[in-house]
Amino acid sequence: MGNVYSKKPDFFDMIKSMGKTRSILQTKYTQLRQTILLRMQNRRFWRDSILLMLANAIVVALGLVRTPLMTWMLPKSEVGMLGVVASWLPFVQLLSLPGLDNATYHYVAKGKPAAFFVNLLYRIRWSLLSSLCFISGAIYWYWRGDVPLAWMFIITGISYPVTIGMTASAGMLGAQERYKGLFWYRIFESLTDFTGFIPLAFSAWWISRVVTFYSGNQLATAIQQAGASFFLAWQMKRLGVPRLPKEDEKELVRYGKHLTAIAGIGAFQARTDALLVGAILSLETMADYSIALILYEQFRRLWNVYLTIRYPPLVKLPVARRRYRMIREGTVVWLGFTGLGFFISILVHILVPIILPSSYNKSASYMDWLITIFVVSIPGFFAETYFRTEQNEKRQYLMRIAAAIVGVAAPALLVFRWGAYGALAGRLVASIILSLFGIWLFFKDKPQALSG
Repeated sequence: MGNVYSKKPDFFDMIKSMGKTRSILQTKYTQLRQTILLRMQNRRFWRDSILLMLANAIVVALGLVRTPLMTWMLPKSEVGMLGVVASWLPFVQLLSLPGLDNATYHYVAKGKPAAFFVNLLYRIRWSLLSSLCFISGAIYWYWRGDVPLAWMFIITGISYPVTIGMTASAGMLGAQERYKGLFWYRIFESLTDFTGFIPLAFSAWWISRVVTFYSGNQLATAIQQAGASFFLAWQMKRLGVPRLPKEDEKELVRYGKHLTAIAGIGAFQARTDALLVGAILSLETMADYSIALILYEQFRRLWNVYLTIRYPPLVKLPVARRRYRMIREGTVVWLGFTGLGFFISILVHILVPIILPSSYNKSASYMDWLITIFVVSIPGFFAETYFRTEQNEKRQYLMRIAAAIVGVAAPALLVFRWGAYGALAGRLVASIILSLFGIWLFFKDKPQALSG
């Protein structure tokens, strides 16, 4: 009898524990529902979201028009050449301190717009190194006998200081929450990609169709980027924005260099697959892969829209509220992207055989992999964004290094056995590592803040 009665408290404790767990879950559900309702009632949030979503929808629509036009007007091997240039870009641009753009965005969001001047000064100067790298690449491709591809590398090198070195304007507009200006910036940026079709429509080209197409796009992009940058700089001068203090300038550059290093590690994690496909497999395979990447980038823009809207308010919140807010929003956003990704995947399989030549059918399968990889990466992106708001470079390094080791080794090993699918499988494993490690670091970092 004593044993029977001794077990009763354990049983009732278990029932009580289950009741507490249920109560906690109900509380969490109620808080999540309240967050969604408050967000839906926030007129400014909806106005800004609709404006940027409209810009994104127009950009995606233009991209969906541009992509099939490109596949019909350019030979498949020349589309592959565009992919080769694009696969080099994430690595070569590391020489021009691209992390300064994110650092500038962070500082402007905190109310220090003069960081934009510092960005222009440093990025244009460091861009010369990237230009030299592309010109060296042109020599390599000329030696290999790919003359059109060599010309494309030369054009990229010459235009680089403007087309890539002056890309802080979008971040400047977003950080200042000037979403109308950002709307038009995105529209004009997307329209520049159509400039190259003009000479092709008249059957006039120089060296080859792809070189002419690429040259026209680069020229238009250079004009757009320089115009936006100089206009914002002139506007700030007219308003009498004071220079950034020397200490802040040094900290901005230091933080920008760290973010560049983190971006470099991230490039090895997320871009090695494309580099391997372009270097090892045929230009036709690279063409399929490039089309999938172009379509994938249209999907990925939605994340950039969300981050553009939410980063400035989040960075201004106290740590405890910021962490709690990001956990709740992160759950909703991840579920939303999962459902949207599934829908887009079905849509791609319906549209690709209709709007693209039949030789590009593999692009839809590659797109399925890329959508899955992105959805798997979202928890890691949230953790990384949190550490960015804290200017915690150490945690960002740990996340990216862990994922980069896998992101280089796995695609390199699998691409020889399964081709492009092997490279994608390696990238998927790296994304899983990024998210799992990022979640662990997030909850390991000051977990007591959650109680606030």
